Amino acid sequence: MSANGGQAETWTKIAQSSTSPIENRRRVDVNLDNYYLVVGFEVNKPSAFVDDVHDLAVDYGHAFFYMVKNFSIIAFFSFGPDGLGKIGWFDKGGTQFEENIYNVGAFKKDGYVNSRPGTPDYAISERVKAFRLALTLRQALDLKVKLKEVRSKIYRGEIRYSALMNDTCAETAKDILEDAGIPTPSGSGAVKHSAMLKFPVAYAVNPYKWHKNFKAQYNEEIFKLDGILKWLPSIGDADPIFGIPDFAKRDPMFGVAV
Repeated sequence: MSANGGQAETWTKIAQSSTSPIENRRRVDVNLDNYYLVVGFEVNKPSAFVDDVHDLAVDYGHAFFYMVKNFSIIAFFSFGPDGLGKIGWFDKGGTQFEENIYNVGAFKKDGYVNSRPGTPDYAISERVKAFRLALTLRQALDLKVKLKEVRSKIYRGEIRYSALMNDTCAETAKDILEDAGIPTPSGSGAVKHSAMLKFPVAYAVNPYKWHKNFKAQYNEEIFKLDGILKWLPSIGDADPIFGIPDFAKRDPMFGVAV
């Protein structure tokens, strides 16, 4: 009975917890994977980007990215041209630097600036301006799936490279990242080819505009090839741009061989 003459109070157990014995001093290591993305740009000719207009006649520029897990590269994407498309009327034109009657007025049939075969492994040959973005595990997994899908489409010829349309290195890279839930700055801007027309003829994501907006939001790292004519990030290699931080070299939990 309770003190007031009523029924005795009862207690209901709803949960319990326990701790390890204090004498248990065994160390438990929990290794957490670290993912991040590197977005790089070859945008080294200021005259190719004046008044926010990208001039293809001066420089095409280039954008690419690779994904890093525990400071090692695990995925790479660099979309670029892999040969010529149709050139000139009746496909009898020459390059943009040749005088050829079949080139006259064939703006839509210039195999350099319009549709041509592409490759997801376009080599890097200039100084790189790069940015690092942290990734969640979900973003990293989704990006690997999306990359496999897009690479297959490029190899099958379903995605072709076009400097004037929205099938460029920058546009395709940005689309992949967005589909994987990785937001990036806007890269849309006016594009022209001053050797053909003096005014913009398209509005698309381009490397120069994308780089400009990246630089306004993230810290930039400059990477020089140092005598290498062409470079492709290799799966399994350490990140050559942002490298291995000193704390990771000292801490064995990262499993970094130095």
